[in-house]
Amino acid sequence: MKKLTLVLYIFFIGLISFLFIEGTKVHASALFEDEFDGKSLENSWIILRENQSDISLTESPGHLRIISKAEDLWQINVNNKIKLLRRGPHGDFEIVARLTYDPKEKFQQAGIILYEDEENYVMLTRQKDDAQHVVMSRSVSKTEGAKSAATSLTTLYLKLTKSGESISGAFSTNGETWTTVDHISGLHFKHPQVGLVGFNAQQKTTANADFDFFKISAIGGGVASAVEELLEVNKYNKSIHVMAMLMVGFGFLMVYVKRYGWGAATATYIAVSFVIPYYMYLKSKGLFGEVAEFQIDRLILAEFCAASMLIAMGAYLGRLKMSQYIIAALLFVPSYMLNEWIMLDDGMGLIPKGKLIDTGGSIVIHQFGAYFGLGVIIRMTTKEDFSKGIESDKISNQYSMLGSMVLWIFWPSFCAAAAEASQMVTAAINTILSLCAATISTYLATTLIRKKIVIEDMANAALAGGVAIGSSCAHTTPRAALMLGFIAGILSVIGFALIQPRLQKMIKGIDTCGVHNLHGMPGILGGLAAIFMAGSAVPGLQIKGVVITFVVAIITGLASGTVVSLFGHRRDSYNDEEEFVVEAH
Repeated sequence: MKKLTLVLYIFFIGLISFLFIEGTKVHASALFEDEFDGKSLENSWIILRENQSDISLTESPGHLRIISKAEDLWQINVNNKIKLLRRGPHGDFEIVARLTYDPKEKFQQAGIILYEDEENYVMLTRQKDDAQHVVMSRSVSKTEGAKSAATSLTTLYLKLTKSGESISGAFSTNGETWTTVDHISGLHFKHPQVGLVGFNAQQKTTANADFDFFKISAIGGGVASAVEELLEVNKYNKSIHVMAMLMVGFGFLMVYVKRYGWGAATATYIAVSFVIPYYMYLKSKGLFGEVAEFQIDRLILAEFCAASMLIAMGAYLGRLKMSQYIIAALLFVPSYMLNEWIMLDDGMGLIPKGKLIDTGGSIVIHQFGAYFGLGVIIRMTTKEDFSKGIESDKISNQYSMLGSMVLWIFWPSFCAAAAEASQMVTAAINTILSLCAATISTYLATTLIRKKIVIEDMANAALAGGVAIGSSCAHTTPRAALMLGFIAGILSVIGFALIQPRLQKMIKGIDTCGVHNLHGMPGILGGLAAIFMAGSAVPGLQIKGVVITFVVAIITGLASGTVVSLFGHRRDSYNDEEEFVVEAH
């Protein structure tokens, strides 16, 4: 066992090293300029689905060379054709690039792009068709169009300017005097990315496009920069709130097990510290979806993954050796990313990107974590565990209530972290209202069903409103949020009081923290409730999301539990003394 622990530690250190060797700079998505003077691209650039050999910073020093090959943006899925992207700033801005390019064959082109998705983008490219010209082409909601201006320049400046819902394109010989190519109005790009392209519809030719620099500038006295910086600070604040939930909230919520307080807190520490860099590293490699920039958004996504991991861990808490928690996390992260990819990024073509309503993760985070955990406990519960009760006392339950209150306080930030800037306040307020309603209904339900207040119900079911409102928090009304939270609290108490004993007997597994009652059922409730609460929800897709998540979570949980069980079982479940030095305390 000591050898296994040593191997895991070495693996983790190596993982951290790879992550930070890849890039130590954290790039906020602010105004930006790259003169391509280095030997490698800055981390804020994303190369999407292209061969690295098609891009070079050394063949023409001081320039980024894109070797344009036989591709065209309109011929096949646009996502397969873009070379380089980075996230565009909020507000109004312009992008400028200086390009040296001499197209010889028809349809050879290179230039700059403002890209929302495969059906919505605007390009400005130096191009050769029947004549030499600069072309501003676009696709807006599947409607294509283009306008051109004649030029024979091989070295020129290209500029796209976004102002409100309008975009204009222009070119210049000196970067000062500009010739307008086209002006487009009525665009509704919410999350535009910006970047460079180079492609060629000729099947047997290539052409080199050399970019001297790429620059993003604000319009209107730096308003875009100020807004961007403010939003980034806002996201950072929410990320710290989420971290408080992970470490203090979940950590203390799980110390209700009387003799396993140190184990619960330490397992939380280890799981979060392992999952966050592990997820960020895999995301930087484009595993299950597009490569993510090394910035605050990727950190928040990693925190969501860690939250789901802690939910799963609550199911088998106290029955794994400390090193086995790391093994479980090692298997959990790619499993979670697979489901996240299917739900949110059109993985396998099952759910169109952006169509699943799940802002605060009722489905992707809570439901997945709960049923992954149930899959693990089916393989990791022994007969001895059934005969051994899970003890708690006044002190352990007081700590658990502290954890519950920390989670309650920061849950609005958790749900709002992934919401649009214009929807953050709505998401936060609806989350608070849902939590309030769940707390009241938990008190009523535990009193009616149990005849007296059961503190475990109050510590857990009061949070069910936050779980259930997650999907529709940014899309519904305060009244609906109150109703959903009230129902979720009652459902969770029924789960703890009536459903859990029967479920554990049926699956022959012990759910230590009752994650099925707090995260599983309320997660499903929230995912399905979005059908009625969010006007943009597609009923079939919401149902499909819930069903697919359940299947993926159970299957990957069973597989992970099987692997973890190969490393043995604890001799004394729910007891710190097996792994901690306690004599001197």
